[in-house]
Amino acid sequence: MKRDLKSVLADLKAGRGPQLLLVFGDELQVAESCRAILNQLVPAEHRGFNLERFDGRAASWEQIESSLMTPPFFHGRKLLWVENAPYFYSREQKGELSESILELWRDGKREDAAKLVLDLLLLEGWSQEQWNSLDGTSIRPFLNLFGAGSGEDQDTVEALLAFCKTQPVDLGNRKRAEAHRLATLLDQGLPDWSFLLLTAIQVDRRTRLFKRFEELGALLYLSLERDRTGRISRESLLEFVSQRLRQAGKNVEPQAREMILARAGDDLRGVQQELEKLLLFIGGRSTLRSEDVELMFADQGEGWIFDLTRALGDRDAAAALAHLARLIAQGEHPLKILATVAAEVRRLLSARQLLTGDMAKFWRRGMTYQQFQQGVLKQGRSMLGRNPYADYMCLQRAERFSLAELRSFMERLLEADLRLKSSGAQPRIVLEQLFLQMCLGLRRRRLASESVTA
Repeated sequence: MKRDLKSVLADLKAGRGPQLLLVFGDELQVAESCRAILNQLVPAEHRGFNLERFDGRAASWEQIESSLMTPPFFHGRKLLWVENAPYFYSREQKGELSESILELWRDGKREDAAKLVLDLLLLEGWSQEQWNSLDGTSIRPFLNLFGAGSGEDQDTVEALLAFCKTQPVDLGNRKRAEAHRLATLLDQGLPDWSFLLLTAIQVDRRTRLFKRFEELGALLYLSLERDRTGRISRESLLEFVSQRLRQAGKNVEPQAREMILARAGDDLRGVQQELEKLLLFIGGRSTLRSEDVELMFADQGEGWIFDLTRALGDRDAAAALAHLARLIAQGEHPLKILATVAAEVRRLLSARQLLTGDMAKFWRRGMTYQQFQQGVLKQGRSMLGRNPYADYMCLQRAERFSLAELRSFMERLLEADLRLKSSGAQPRIVLEQLFLQMCLGLRRRRLASESVTA
């Protein structure tokens, strides 16, 4: 039976359930759930003696088991919290683990990547001598762990190895047999005073140990609902953001909320950090505004494309160039910016064709999302192939452009793509010229249309 945090806390309060728990899944939810469990089991004033925390990558099983068998100094439960528990890996998980390491490294999380390298080495049965013998002339065994042959992947793994060599790596304190010793402890039972809390980044559900925890009801899996693209679903993200703002006693303007959802990435911890920056920025003000988000919330997804599209729709060249400068300053590659803009223009072109075709009878300018659901979706109209809310927002943006304008955009984008790939022109200048052409071309057409009408 799948457990949730609420039922786990209720069992702990009533003294029911097993004396240990494995918590895994989304990193931020794991950390918050473990704090809630700690608050339930050990009062703050007793934590100096009734709480011990271990890093499972560094602590030996002898240390952990010795602490488990030692009675607490104060009355009540003694909580042993083992973070990064390495007991639930298997060799079949090697590929997934190596991919996670490289992903962490590319995201700039060097220490986290280095810690997982230790787990990978242990899975492969490396000895301390093998690790120590690695140098600039004999790194092929390490490259093979990641399937890195040449090119960019090899450069990445070599940089990772160079960093790991600056960190303490002790392969002697941990053996793979420790998972079996934990299984033996389950058979024998824990002392009445102890509670063992384990967290893990990677878990192989096929291992015998994991299945044993499952049989005991000692698992808490904290996942996030995701859409078809693998991103956090809009509903999950909206619930997370709304909960944080409610806890802070803040209101949020509808447009500001949508900007946060558009800019949020796929890491809840990163979203939380950006929200904390926002809350510090507005101080005692009760309402979060769109201009606050614009200034303080770093774009972790591709929400910037909506800001840029809006600037183009407003014929605001200065705003479009400001967005471009910010993206380049953040390290975004010019070809990525161009490709993302091109993908958005293609979506807008498809949306505009729908608005002038099949949907002309059902779409109304300024209609709400609820009206869109009732008046458009229920008619079985063909959509853009994404989630309904994303389609609704795209259709709203498409209202700002004509088919001719969007087709001219595609021509300009193709020209810019050729210049970026085949000429020696500065990429930033190419993109600046592109955005100026798009904004000023739109403005000239708008002025010409107004003069004819007059």
